[in-house]
Amino acid sequence: MTESKRNTIFHASSRGKGDGIFHGVELSGRETVRPTPDILDALERDYPLEASIADLVDNSIDARARNVLIRFIRTKQKVISLCIADDGAGMTALGIRQAMQFAARRAYKSRDLGMFGVGLKTASLSQADSLIVASRARAGEAVGRRWTKAGIKKYDWQLDILTQRSAALILEHNWGVLGAIGKGTVVRWDDVYDFDRLHTGLDEYLETAKTRINYHLGLKLHRFLLRKQVRIQIEVEESDTGEVGPPSKVLPMNPFPSKEQSGARGFPKDLVVRFPNAGNVTMRGHIWRKKSKDEGYKLGGGRVADHQGFYFFRHDRLIQDGGWCGLIGTNEPHMSLARIEVDIPDTLRGYLKVRSNKAGVDVPATFASAIEDARARDGSSIEDYLKTAEEVYRRRGEQKPRPLVAPGSGIPAEVRKVLENQAVRFVRGRKCSIGWSKKKGSGFIHIDQENRKIILNDRYRKMLLRGAHGGNTDVPLLRTLLYFVFESLLAGQRIGPVERMRLETIQASANAALKLEEQWADE
Repeated sequence: MTESKRNTIFHASSRGKGDGIFHGVELSGRETVRPTPDILDALERDYPLEASIADLVDNSIDARARNVLIRFIRTKQKVISLCIADDGAGMTALGIRQAMQFAARRAYKSRDLGMFGVGLKTASLSQADSLIVASRARAGEAVGRRWTKAGIKKYDWQLDILTQRSAALILEHNWGVLGAIGKGTVVRWDDVYDFDRLHTGLDEYLETAKTRINYHLGLKLHRFLLRKQVRIQIEVEESDTGEVGPPSKVLPMNPFPSKEQSGARGFPKDLVVRFPNAGNVTMRGHIWRKKSKDEGYKLGGGRVADHQGFYFFRHDRLIQDGGWCGLIGTNEPHMSLARIEVDIPDTLRGYLKVRSNKAGVDVPATFASAIEDARARDGSSIEDYLKTAEEVYRRRGEQKPRPLVAPGSGIPAEVRKVLENQAVRFVRGRKCSIGWSKKKGSGFIHIDQENRKIILNDRYRKMLLRGAHGGNTDVPLLRTLLYFVFESLLAGQRIGPVERMRLETIQASANAALKLEEQWADE
């Protein structure tokens, strides 16, 4: 091939007509144009805090971590760092170098959550000026690397290497449920933008941030949490004293109704969608009960109508929660009960494209027409599904309240008799109980959800009885009130982050009230 032919690129659609501008272009050479470090400034718009943390938790899950800890580090005056620690496989020097390289795609396994090789860096540097990663693989030495925006600009993309001692100090810190990390990884953000803007209301900010993170992770990773593949906790550490506040456990937030919460007979229902020249996918249509009290229906509060539509998953990780992708113009209140579950197969990843920040799915122009042609086994269509969801929403009349877990041992028989006279329905074969037992610590109420028990700390029994003779149903008023407060939890109803915080508040309030009771008893 001659030099002139090598430097000519012909357009594939050239027709040999016109003035020749579509016949091809001639090249005089090539030059490398590298991105300037200023490209990092664009990252700040891509990720909210909770979504950035979710990207890092994805990496922990890919590393086969069983436990993930999210910890805010604070002083009395400000929050100084945020850390995500795990007990996953950890990394060697070569592995951590590759992990810190922008767009370096590792060899992903078939069910990994990673996609583009940018999540760790873009998620972190969208939130903070400094990203430190310390890690240790099994039987390996501690390794650490650091990116800072200032360093990238000053040294033109040269990565900072931590000493082995410095990386080991990070890993060997007391990471709560993880302890000192012998195998695993710690990611640390310093100079976080959200934290630098805080001047007042530090405690309120941390509580709000924990709730947002809890809700976001509970929703996006609910399948992993439901099958107990990973446990995630959120904590706050006081750096001056080393004290760590009580952990907040991330609970699964399943956006789809259980059988008891389904609003229509025959649902959920599977519909097969055939995408032209792409393949088939089965979508599962759910319909919630109207005005359900379940946390999965409310999804953290706000307008329930905002949660209708498609829920796209990739490898069990929720990517998009809601929205109709052009099938319906807007979120109609009458469609509030309709949610469609879609698992994107790898064979369709070019058709249903996941965005790099995992914030949504881009569908082609033919998506809506393919959905309209979808059919279930009984021949029903997406139009039939939406019509049923609307009918359930418009249905008048009060819904029957859910059955209660019957009061059992330790709850006065008179209470059950009153409930029966009120025609309250009970769950078949289930009863809950209340009793005294010796417990460590000062906490008054302990909940055993699995065995449906409310356990009262025996150290307070004598004080509350005030000299009276104890028995199976002593302090009957207290027992009855606790039964109604915790019955939904004992029923096994899914408890989301907001409800969990309410229960924690009840615990704290009960402990405060006990101190007052002790004062009265001493007088």
